[in-house]
Amino acid sequence: MSPQVKDVFTQIDSLNKEERLEVLHYLEQRVQEDDKVEEGQAIDANYERLLQYIAETKNKKRQRSLQEFRGIAPNLLEGQDAQEWVSQMRDEWEEREQVWRKPE
Repeated sequence: MSPQVKDVFTQIDSLNKEERLEVLHYLEQRVQEDDKVEEGQAIDANYERLLQYIAETKNKKRQRSLQEFRGIAPNLLEGQDAQEWVSQMRDEWEEREQVWRKPE
């Protein structure tokens, strides 16, 4: 994998879900423009699933308001400072990313 592709993946990882969907939509358009799939030509099954997912999620709105979840888990942090908890979670994710992104 080239360093440029790794950089792109890193940038995509930092996006929220809606921004990632925008990236998917962009890639869908680019692939369609580049390939111009002819009628009757077999399309890779994974590509078909990706196109289906994009079509299903393109205009999908949140089914619930985030306000509905208020108070669901009031003792979630068990007295732990919220900033401390966030820092701990980030550290854990950084450790997992380092394991996942071992240099090739």
